Amino acid sequence: MYRPTDTPSDIYIWDWIVRVCHWGLVATFVTNYFIVEPGRLYHEIAGYMAVALISIRIGWGILSTKFDGSKRVATEYASFSKVSLRQQAFAEHIQHVKQKKIPTHHGHNPFGWLMIMAVITLLLGLGITGFMMEEIDAMFGNSTLEWIHSIMADVLYGCVLVHVAAVFAVQYIGNIQLVRPMLTGWRKR
Repeated sequence: MYRPTDTPSDIYIWDWIVRVCHWGLVATFVTNYFIVEPGRLYHEIAGYMAVALISIRIGWGILSTKFDGSKRVATEYASFSKVSLRQQAFAEHIQHVKQKKIPTHHGHNPFGWLMIMAVITLLLGLGITGFMMEEIDAMFGNSTLEWIHSIMADVLYGCVLVHVAAVFAVQYIGNIQLVRPMLTGWRKR
């Protein structure tokens, strides 16, 4: 999937499915947290879209494989098989940050994988509690369920803030492109 604007030394980090799911989740979160009123039709539609996107991303993380050349559809970075939460992985990442040089061939660092797991859990929890409140008559108006749903949304907002701050901090301190690959798929070496 080489494009004329990319140099041959650029690395293909995030495939289009990962990027569409990421930015789609951004849009659905912003819509539901800041724009539409909870419990309304647009809130439900955005919530179901978020669950669909996170389900696609989970499936892609499980099923994705690497294709070479112009047939490249996925990257190895999209695969959940790359998740490493060993103590050594955290130590290596911290060392790279201290050295102000994160290798360009890296996808998510171990802290990023923890954030992904938190976001997946929260989005699925929001989808389940939202569904229960709207579709199960006995749960409609249940204050405890509404409170849990609200707390999960606020925790997700906190995760979003940490994620955005971490992306810019690690990009600057670690001397690595993080925003460009999530926009174009490509990272300069």
